Amino acid sequence: MSALEQMIWNVLGYSSMPVIFLVGFAGTALVAVAVLKMVGAKATNHK
Repeated sequence: MSALEQMIWNVLGYSSMPVIFLVGFAGTALVAVAVLKMVGAKATNHK
């Protein structure tokens, strides 16, 4: 494997975990917001 290929695989390998974590976090947040909108949960204002 050439040095360029080795560098590409290293970048892909080390960037995969943060990308998976961030996509999972964003997906979970979007699903939670969608469920709350469907259920009709409302924000409460405490005064």
